[in-house]
Amino acid sequence: MQYKVPQNVQREDQILWFITLRQLIIMMIGFGISYIIFVNVGKNEEPSFPVRILIWLPAAISVAFAFLRIRSIPLPQFILLFIEQTFFRFPRRYWMAGVGEPFVSITTRVTSLQKKLDDIEAKEFDPKKAKDLAEFLDNQKSDFDPNKKEKYEK
Repeated sequence: MQYKVPQNVQREDQILWFITLRQLIIMMIGFGISYIIFVNVGKNEEPSFPVRILIWLPAAISVAFAFLRIRSIPLPQFILLFIEQTFFRFPRRYWMAGVGEPFVSITTRVTSLQKKLDDIEAKEFDPKKAKDLAEFLDNQKSDFDPNKKEKYEK
């Protein structure tokens, strides 16, 4: 026996023409809230323009939640994704060649090295000390013993 296998199982079933059950429930809630506002506001007189906007606002929001899609994503899901992206995820970083400043890390190691370099540059060159050091190294080179460090240290 052969059975027809549905091809698109992710698609919601349509109840009335092109409206699904989820969309119908959302619109019933929104229009119900609008009707309750209308009954409570317009008992004796015709409502003014700002009040009419207030009456129709829940209905318009419910229609947007039921039918509006942004980038083929339903509006309630899009709002939840936007909230998640904004508040709970780290921002994405993109690299572009030749754009922006080069990254320079300022750490204690770099600053201490920079201080040492500044101290070395600040010292004046003394030719007499250089000559004494050269003579000392020339004389001690032949009998160098790594175990006798105290001989070479001052």
